[in-house]
Amino acid sequence: MLIRKNKTLLLFSVLIAVMAAISSWGGLFVDGLYRDNELVVSAWQGNDLVTLFVVVPMLLVSLFFSLRGAKKGRLFWMGSLWYMVYNYMFYLFGAAFNAFFLLYAALFVFSICTLVLALLQTDVQEFSRSFSEKLPYKTVSLFMLLFAALLGGMWIALSLSFVFTGQVHESITQTGHPTAVVFAVDLTLLIPSMIVGGVLLWRKNRWGPVVGSVVLVKATAYGLALIIMTAMSYRNTAVIDPFIPLWVALTLGCSIALVLLMRNIKR
Repeated sequence: MLIRKNKTLLLFSVLIAVMAAISSWGGLFVDGLYRDNELVVSAWQGNDLVTLFVVVPMLLVSLFFSLRGAKKGRLFWMGSLWYMVYNYMFYLFGAAFNAFFLLYAALFVFSICTLVLALLQTDVQEFSRSFSEKLPYKTVSLFMLLFAALLGGMWIALSLSFVFTGQVHESITQTGHPTAVVFAVDLTLLIPSMIVGGVLLWRKNRWGPVVGSVVLVKATAYGLALIIMTAMSYRNTAVIDPFIPLWVALTLGCSIALVLLMRNIKR
């Protein structure tokens, strides 16, 4: 059976959804919860909108279908969990200390544990037989590797610019935080996962479509969050993110690549 109805995974997933809903609701409606500057608070709240109204429902709906044996449901469920890991790493390490700190820590830990357990219980052999022979492995692989090269190269270049000029890039100074949290999370989580997924797909490894789908579900959802975050920050502070064209392009690319994978899953 493709999906083993594990009560622990079910319980953890529902718990994650509830905690994420509380975190997002609090961020949107509890005055003074966020103690960052106005630019960062606007970004957090844009993220909260997408997490509350898009990702939490996606997590629960995909969990329901995954428990019924739906392959696409399982991939979206694991992708939603990967979103939670990535997303709450930002809150845990990037937000000014606030009343929800322990909630962020719990979300981060439960999301990692649930995702690992879900991957361990995935019958990758059966999954590999479920993908069509026409799946465009190399097309999706090339996009994922291009994504990693563009974003990773940009963060590395901006980091090296400080080494040679001593000037911290404004994308860091505008946040009011002393550390480059975005650079750190992307270079340690997002970029490596894109590379791993891309390489596995290129080699037509049986894990390739699974890892690629999980990574692209997360990247598409977070890309939407990033666009909304940028829009809310501009509305509240009039600060324009110079990277917004790149965010839109990468999000569109992720959604297309994800569709290419999903449409090649046999019914």
